[in-house]
Amino acid sequence: MLCNMNPVANTAQKETYIKCKKCDTEVFCLTKGDLTPCKCGAISVDGSKDLVRVLGNPEDYEEIQK
Repeated sequence: MLCNMNPVANTAQKETYIKCKKCDTEVFCLTKGDLTPCKCGAISVDGSKDLVRVLGNPEDYEEIQK
């Protein structure tokens, strides 16, 4: 798996979820340094409410505001 660290700034009051396009898992991480993978392992999320880092191919995920 190619890993790209892509920070996603959360400037809105909403929480940022990252959705894996391969397994449709929505991943949310509250603790910085706590790497949370999706069900299939294509992406992993690390971050907090202010900054979310996604490891994985950019075409394998999308950002969702809730």
